[in-house]
Amino acid sequence: MTQHPGDTIVGSVVVTVTKPTRAQRITLTFVGQERVYLRDPANTSLIPSMVKADYILFEKRLSLWGQEIDNSSQQDAGSQMEVLAPGTLRIPFSIKLPHVNYPATIKRDKVCRVRYLIWAQFERPGTFRDHEMTTLKEMMYMEPLAYPTRPREVFRINRIIEPFADSSTSGVAVQVDGGLSQLPAMAGDRILYQLEIRAVRSATASGAELDGQRQSVPYTVRYVRMCVVERLYVRGLIKGSELSQSYRTDLFSFTLDPTGQVPGKHSNSASVFASTGYLRLPVDLCPFESKQLSRTYELRIECDVADDSSLLDKVTRQTSTYTLFTPLDVCTVSPDGFTTAALNNAYTDETMNISGIAPPAHHLAAGEPTIRVGGWEMERSYIKWDKHNPTWIELAKRKAAA
Repeated sequence: MTQHPGDTIVGSVVVTVTKPTRAQRITLTFVGQERVYLRDPANTSLIPSMVKADYILFEKRLSLWGQEIDNSSQQDAGSQMEVLAPGTLRIPFSIKLPHVNYPATIKRDKVCRVRYLIWAQFERPGTFRDHEMTTLKEMMYMEPLAYPTRPREVFRINRIIEPFADSSTSGVAVQVDGGLSQLPAMAGDRILYQLEIRAVRSATASGAELDGQRQSVPYTVRYVRMCVVERLYVRGLIKGSELSQSYRTDLFSFTLDPTGQVPGKHSNSASVFASTGYLRLPVDLCPFESKQLSRTYELRIECDVADDSSLLDKVTRQTSTYTLFTPLDVCTVSPDGFTTAALNNAYTDETMNISGIAPPAHHLAAGEPTIRVGGWEMERSYIKWDKHNPTWIELAKRKAAA
């Protein structure tokens, strides 16, 4: 289940006993945790050492039945026991999420992890020590609301990619002209792109410009690929030092077809690589920012350039790959209807914008989930029976209907 700011989660804790059972309490716990991994600056070996930094977004615990949770109480726990009669006890509960943007649920091995867990505990006395029976920790998937920061408009690209110093085509640069329609875009949107890419003389080469224009060179842009990239910024306090690192992960990529060529034939032999088409964004894109972690998206354009004089000779061909990164503005709330005036008033704490929308506060703002007993009625009852485990606790949850 995916949760959003302001949602209500409802469920039931189900306890079944086959004989009178003394118990102290039944509790429900809801926790939000954030973890990032950073390279240890003190490690000088060739193999990098990773250090984890944890941060608790919130931790809420409530007694649903029996004794209240009071760690400062010095009373005898045995005198506060209650007895559960044989049968099944169902305790409905509800969790109200604040109108706050918590970071999205995410897991990247050895990079970061954000998770939201809910579980129940049944505490009862034993002969030598108290026993705690715990349900499996259920994962709750959180998705913040990412509002547009500007009205939709054409995003123009006019860049020149210079070669690397040790490139085999050191005197050749790549000029990229074109743009993307309708940015910012929502996850799952279909974006029109139009690109014209050509090889030109590098700025470091002599006679690079003629009448303010880059001179052409005997090189051809053969292939062009597009890739949607997830970029993660992680930061944390390690051994008294504030550290930060960034990671890029390719989400998906495809090769562009040159205009006028047979569909599916990706190679180009013209002086200008021209291409027009649509880019379909993944449906699960969700940018966010938190105390230790932030996620944004980029569009990477890769251009393979080859020497014209040796296009048919792969042995002597001089080729290089040129890479361009450009921000990809993604939101989860539709930017349709947002004007400049609306956006200027969209991010105040006390007033809504003229579109009638109040964006959620940052997750560091005051406000935590609240848990209470009841809040809904179960649509149907059920009992699970296991003769090998006649006493257990079971957690059932569902999202409240809109």
